[in-house]
Amino acid sequence: MSSKKPIGEFGKIFDYLQNPELRQKETGDALITISSASFGGAEFHGQTWRNIRFVDCDFASSYALKLKGSEDLQFDSCRFGGILGFGKMTRVQFSKCAGVGKLNLIGDQGSTKVRFEDCKFQGDDADQNHFGALGTEGETEFTRCQFKYMSIYGDTKLTIRDCQFENVDCPIDAATGGSEVLIENSKLRGNFDMRPAAFLSLTIRNTVIDNIDLSEATVKGDVLMESLDAGYVNALFGSAASLTIRNSQIKGNGRDVFQTSPAKIVRIDIDNVTFGKAGEAVFIGGGFSSKKEIARVNQSLRLHNCKIPVLASNHINTANLILDNCAIQEASFKESRISRLDIKNTKILERLDFTNTQVETQDLTTLAPYKGRVDKLEGSNVKLPG
Repeated sequence: MSSKKPIGEFGKIFDYLQNPELRQKETGDALITISSASFGGAEFHGQTWRNIRFVDCDFASSYALKLKGSEDLQFDSCRFGGILGFGKMTRVQFSKCAGVGKLNLIGDQGSTKVRFEDCKFQGDDADQNHFGALGTEGETEFTRCQFKYMSIYGDTKLTIRDCQFENVDCPIDAATGGSEVLIENSKLRGNFDMRPAAFLSLTIRNTVIDNIDLSEATVKGDVLMESLDAGYVNALFGSAASLTIRNSQIKGNGRDVFQTSPAKIVRIDIDNVTFGKAGEAVFIGGGFSSKKEIARVNQSLRLHNCKIPVLASNHINTANLILDNCAIQEASFKESRISRLDIKNTKILERLDFTNTQVETQDLTTLAPYKGRVDKLEGSNVKLPG
């Protein structure tokens, strides 16, 4: 990988890397700068490196680098390959670094303030078994990075800003208790797979997405998606306190557009969102069965100022379903239980299905009838105006 000078030929600096206690005794915590070194051959096992700047260095090994920890390190324009262990990482920054192939560079649990900026990494190919792996089991921030065929980690806190990803996985290990995740001003091309994932919270804003998979993800707190230009969004969370989507376009990928389930989310609020193309279904349902009722977990499902070709919202069990100022071609709420149903200033043009749906109270006074619309009310106590 490298024509750089082997680190073993760096004399006293090499001694300090092998024996941090010697360095502390002779120079204290004075910054060491190491330039144009190759770390391919020498082994480092069990040390903790502190206060070192690496410039234009190459790190390529398999298990030769297995540090206990790393603190206050800076990597500038360095290259990485193979399996590298920097241990528990604290205040470590990678700037303008690069790597290719099945790299594995993952900081241990407890890592904090680890930052990658202006970096480019690419795995071998689109087979997930050939992806590279980058990040920490703690806190990780990626800024202005370009990744392809990579798995990235930030198992307690993950921030992605101004990045361009193509076919990137982002699993969050539940063993850490969940991660606080923020993604903004980025482009997520290809598939962005977040399975499995355990979040404390999830915020995605001002981001272009081709396909994102959040199925079965658990969220202790809230999910916010805003100002998205998205293809397919699979938001079938395993659980979440709330899901808010606003000021976005979710266009679909030619097969699927959007999926979520109120049965697993306490509150859902979708505001000013345009979904898909004519004839394409948006799935916001599931969880209630007339054969076996479940306890109501959804407090509210609100759609405001949305354009939806086909709304499939069957088998829901909610305290309040609100459609306000929406334009919908077809809507189905079959086999549902709704405590309060409010449909306000909304156009449902071609088909409206409440088969076997029961409501306790309703306000449909501003739901206009449309000539030619097919209304299905068998087994339902919903009363349409007009």
